[in-house]
Amino acid sequence: MINLEPQWLAGLVGVIAPLIVRWLTGVNMARKWKSFIAITVSVAVGFVSSFLSGNFNASCVLSSTACAFSVSQVFYDQVFKDMLK
Repeated sequence: MINLEPQWLAGLVGVIAPLIVRWLTGVNMARKWKSFIAITVSVAVGFVSSFLSGNFNASCVLSSTACAFSVSQVFYDQVFKDMLK
C-alpha cells in the first residue's frame, strides 16, 4: 500500500470536494449552509486522510482539514465557479 502523507491525500480529495459540496447542497441553498457543508466535508476528509495514512492525531487531522478546505476553495474559485453556474 502506498504511504501518502495526509496533506497530499487531503489536497487530492480537495480538488473534487467542490463537486461533492455542489451535489450535496443543490442550487437553491443559502451561502452559509453551503459554507457549513464545505467545512464539514473538509473535516471528514481530514479525519479519513489522517486515519488512512496512519498518522491519526489532532495535529495531523487539523492540518489535513485545513489543506482540504484550502485546496477545495481555490479550485472552486478558479475552476468550478463558472462551470457550476
